Amino acid sequence: MSIDYDAALVEQVSYNLDLREPNRDALDALAKVLDRAEPGAEFVADLATGVGKTYIAGGLLDYLYESGVRNVLIVTPGSTIQRKTIDNLTPGHRKYLRGMQSRPMVITLDSVERGEVGAALAEADRFKVFVFTVQSLLRPNKEDRRRAFQPHETLGTAIRTYLESADDLVVIADEHHVYYSGSAKKFEAAISELAPLATIGLTATPHEASRSMVVYRYPLSEAIADGWVKIPVLVTRQDGIHDVRTQLADGLTLLEAKREGLRAYCAQAKGRTYIEPVMFLVASTIEEATEYRDLLIGPDMLGSPDQVLLVTSEEPDATLAQLDRLEDPDSNIRAVVSVSMLKEGWDVKNIYVIASVRSMESSLLTEQILGRGLRLPFGQRTGSPMLDTVEVLSHRSFATLLKQAKALLEETLGDRVSDAVVVANPVPGRRTAGQPLTGQGELPADFTIPDSGTVDVQLPGRAALDPHQGALFDLDDEDGQVTARHTGLMVSTFDSRVAEGATAAAALERVLRPRSPGGVKLPLFLPSVVTRWERDPFTLASINLDSVEALGQTFAQDNAPTLTRKAIDAERDDSGAAHVVIRDQVEQVVATQTVMPFATIETDLVGRLIRSNAVEATASEINAAVAVAKAFLVGASVTEDTPWRAEHGRLATARLVEWISVKQTSSPAREVRDVRPVRWPDPSERRETRVPADRQVVTSSRDFVRGYPYYGYDNSVYEINSFDAYSTEFRLAAIFERPGPVKAWVRIDETVPLRITYLSGAIQRQYEPDFIVIDDEGTHWIVEGKRDSDMTDPIVIAKRDAAAAWVKTVNLSDEVHETWAYLLASEAVCEASTSWAAVKAGAQVFR
Repeated sequence: MSIDYDAALVEQVSYNLDLREPNRDALDALAKVLDRAEPGAEFVADLATGVGKTYIAGGLLDYLYESGVRNVLIVTPGSTIQRKTIDNLTPGHRKYLRGMQSRPMVITLDSVERGEVGAALAEADRFKVFVFTVQSLLRPNKEDRRRAFQPHETLGTAIRTYLESADDLVVIADEHHVYYSGSAKKFEAAISELAPLATIGLTATPHEASRSMVVYRYPLSEAIADGWVKIPVLVTRQDGIHDVRTQLADGLTLLEAKREGLRAYCAQAKGRTYIEPVMFLVASTIEEATEYRDLLIGPDMLGSPDQVLLVTSEEPDATLAQLDRLEDPDSNIRAVVSVSMLKEGWDVKNIYVIASVRSMESSLLTEQILGRGLRLPFGQRTGSPMLDTVEVLSHRSFATLLKQAKALLEETLGDRVSDAVVVANPVPGRRTAGQPLTGQGELPADFTIPDSGTVDVQLPGRAALDPHQGALFDLDDEDGQVTARHTGLMVSTFDSRVAEGATAAAALERVLRPRSPGGVKLPLFLPSVVTRWERDPFTLASINLDSVEALGQTFAQDNAPTLTRKAIDAERDDSGAAHVVIRDQVEQVVATQTVMPFATIETDLVGRLIRSNAVEATASEINAAVAVAKAFLVGASVTEDTPWRAEHGRLATARLVEWISVKQTSSPAREVRDVRPVRWPDPSERRETRVPADRQVVTSSRDFVRGYPYYGYDNSVYEINSFDAYSTEFRLAAIFERPGPVKAWVRIDETVPLRITYLSGAIQRQYEPDFIVIDDEGTHWIVEGKRDSDMTDPIVIAKRDAAAAWVKTVNLSDEVHETWAYLLASEAVCEASTSWAAVKAGAQVFR
């Protein structure tokens, strides 16, 4: 069979599963190559750990099902990933892929003997997904009787044989690189011998032997840059002490900082359930892992064996079950100690600290190990610098780490290294230019390595998942250069991270309450304007009865519904062959229906009109309906001799109702604007995820950080505010703070219910202005700032005109008790003005 590419289906599947952009692109790339592939072809999607390969597998299942495939085999490199995959496909399980539409019958070697599985195997149209470990597919030797090769009681053949004979079998190979390692030739053969229609590999680290199969690649550098995963922070000690006990104690200290931040965040964020942050420790041998575990459960550390999970190849299934429940809110596990067996397929989201023994230092940043801590617990970044990062404890010194910048960055940022700049001890809320790395990816020669603190490695642009939605705004500053940057990697001393953790938790716990600057009374009641279209009330009394009579004439000549008789005959063609021929008979026969008495014809027609949706059942409308019915019957020449039947009543009513509906919709419609005050603030409390900065640290556009919270505003209802532009919004806020007639101001954001509707072509949209300003005369000003180059933009003009109309509407409404005005200021006006009066003099004002 063939699997034709269907772009619409890709979009539908992506929508149902709410796929992230790289996962949607991967699904699309795989769908395209499946369309043109030869039978038995093999493809690989290479996506960074933490991006969500599981969702690609779910999307593939739905896509294949809708494309007609009914047999899919998911191959896993071990039982841990097999269990996770089964959970992902089990409705009701907390890890189920919500949004999947295919609802497959999941078959494992443990369930294959069940009756419902046997029935599904015998049913050609049932969608079946087999989830097997690759080991179970290896051909058995003489002493080994693998269940996949044993005859199935219902089928009379082995499952392995069933898979080999399925002409639509598609294999999804999870952790594809495992099957191409030097010792995995049998694994590779176990899959290829099935002769599938296609094999699709999913991996974060493709094997060199499969590089040519990669059809889509999304590396770790892109995932960090786009905000799909946490930001790695390499943490070392300033004093050079790096023994195991100290490193473990440092890890637990950082874990406690994460814990406090998470509790504060979940307490104030709706829909966020707290789960314990966990430290992940990697050892090279079981002996080392046991030593780590014994230190952690000691009285000077965690003090309880119940809080440490040791995972090795010798551990029982109960331990692995605990590992699967690590994200449960009631889990008390604080640390997982493991040998390398957990380097793949383990996808819990609450790993916040990673450590290793010195012998594994060189592999600490490899994607398999670092990837255990990259996943975001809430699906997107929070904005808190402690909750959006994973701490990676290093044995190397601070200076050594920085001097090895090239190797570190190549591990995490890949090709992005050439765009990176380094910033030593960045000041929150103040942008610094940073120093670009050399062409070889090393620190610049004149870069001064600080004795302690933090060095940020920053990339150009803004992370796509920035919680403050900065990516939605123009990133150019006044001279047209892109200046927005985001952090891709951090190197920090232990003491600095502990201090950062304390300030981050304090910021999350801080509650911002509204104030009443200038004596302004709260809450404010902000006008909400809803536009609708309204027509004048329609009445049958307004209809011209002569027009109704003329309409009735169209029925005058039709004396009854008729039936055409059909005659069946036979005739021969020129060759003498006989053919059946059906002809209309010339004469017609009137359909047998009961003739309605003349006295009830008018009543019947009036009743039908009233029962239609076109007419209200009021006394005045009933009287008007009687007049309409009389006029219609006069036009139709209906008398006592007319054979009027019920069918006539239905036809006449249908025609009348259609005609009356046209009359209704042809009446003039007018625009009506309803004004309703909305209470604000409601709720009144708000919080910030980042530590706010003093607005005084920003003295020019080059210092300004878009979307960062700044404090130091006395006239604002909230003391902390963030802005999207320095040249307009930030400058306007500074003007509002100067002595003068401004009593109070509000920065409009998603929590302020003030939106203005405007037309963009034929499409109705809404926009959010910048400020509400209240002056000493009680006038409420809607204030908007725009760049000079945008002042003549058609969209800006449309918004301006809509705002001017909005102001007129609310000022005429008896629901609004304040006077409103609108002001549009260019950046030139904002720069030149030193007072509120100067802004009003230079701006466009509408009252």
